[in-house]
Amino acid sequence: MTASRRFGYCCLLLGLVFVGTNRAKAAEPDAAQVAAALQELLVEAVAIGEKSVVAISRVRKDAQEPSIALRFPFGAARQSLDPTSPDFVPSDFGAGVIVDATGLVLTTLHVLGDVDTSTYYVWQQKRPFYATVIATAPWYDLAVLKIDGAGFHPIKFGDASMARKGQIVIALGNPAAIARDGNASASTGVISNIARRAPPTPSRSNEPLGRETLHHYGTLIQTDAKLDFGYSGGALLNLDGEMIGLTTSYAGSANAETAAGLAIPVDKDFLRIVDTLKSGQTPEFGFLGVGPETLNVSLRQQGMHGASLASVMAGTPAARAGLRTNDVVTHIDDHAIFNESDLFWRIGILAPGTTAQLRVVRGDVSDPNVAVIDLPVTVSKKYLNTVRKPIITADIPNWRGLVVDYATASPTFAQLVERPPADSLYVADVVQDSPSWQAGIRVGSFITHVGDLKVSTPIEFAELVQGITDEVTLHVTSNGTDTTPRTVSP
Repeated sequence: MTASRRFGYCCLLLGLVFVGTNRAKAAEPDAAQVAAALQELLVEAVAIGEKSVVAISRVRKDAQEPSIALRFPFGAARQSLDPTSPDFVPSDFGAGVIVDATGLVLTTLHVLGDVDTSTYYVWQQKRPFYATVIATAPWYDLAVLKIDGAGFHPIKFGDASMARKGQIVIALGNPAAIARDGNASASTGVISNIARRAPPTPSRSNEPLGRETLHHYGTLIQTDAKLDFGYSGGALLNLDGEMIGLTTSYAGSANAETAAGLAIPVDKDFLRIVDTLKSGQTPEFGFLGVGPETLNVSLRQQGMHGASLASVMAGTPAARAGLRTNDVVTHIDDHAIFNESDLFWRIGILAPGTTAQLRVVRGDVSDPNVAVIDLPVTVSKKYLNTVRKPIITADIPNWRGLVVDYATASPTFAQLVERPPADSLYVADVVQDSPSWQAGIRVGSFITHVGDLKVSTPIEFAELVQGITDEVTLHVTSNGTDTTPRTVSP
């Protein structure tokens, strides 16, 4: 459908609604025209989006061994079916969305299950392809696969930041493996809510409250469109055929047996994460360095909102920005903060190095004359202790065998005691026998200075050492106090 035709249908819908309010007009013809116009919008949106939605089959590697046979009546036996056969019915399945014409497919990470013991097959418009994993983001429950072929149609992304309750949406997926041939099934509904939280999953999380992803802090779109298991990894479309959400089969609660109708919203943060995955890398997430608490019930009943800071860690972005204990963060950029989960979400979704604007109430929040301060904060990187470890296929660049990261992204910093300096660099990897290795630098130590210059971010480090062909002295610490100069040869 052309843009002009789509605009015409929308105008027709609006016009008929207004005409329908005039009792002098006949209701039945108007209702039929409205229904026909809406139907045409839905049909065209599905036609646009379905070319980009695929079916994914997960097959255990040991199930593909030639020795494994299926037993049939009368004593007959047959080898297990080829996963590329049209008659193959997978026991583990989901959906995906083509995000690049080269054959990159986006899906939810939980669709992939155990990557070490599984192989994957993608069906697109009745065409089967073997798929390989390019990269994963456990903290955001996303993964990108690669299939080799031609004639792929990338999905067109919309903007979920404009989504509203009551908006009509279409879900495309692979329910119960019915659409296993890659011809996506469709269901329709409306957006029921936004900023929903995924239910806790204690059995799959290293976090005490079972929050294994950022979606457990309130990122998700809720829809009443029917999302049976198998829709996970599919597309949630608007009436223009644009994807505004990646559907997910999160259950409504920890004990529920049906999906809740949730989708990961497509916004600028989602696109950043997807672009990173497409490059074979895993995305990074923001860290502030505070211990937030939800306001007490009395203040919330009075209509006040925000997250109170019970603690501020020394040397972290929060401390450097001037945040103090007992400050109340009411807004991050344009987003109102109502509780500690909101703060974790709005900071966590940011890329390290991003500067956010925080609105802070300092003093008695019930005082109408209390001080309100706007503070810019440049976040660092969060340490992620996820059960599933990220998969990266891109080469990780190093300088003279050395790979550095934010100190706040280190497992040592995540410990409650004996934290290293938050404004230093974590030694994430050292290539054995490289110049850095020979200088005595080891994984787990921290770099505070390059020569006489303080360094606290990987970008700063790269800028300081770029183009240097001589020896470089790095000041290294293992206990956070005493530093040792290490001279790294070319």
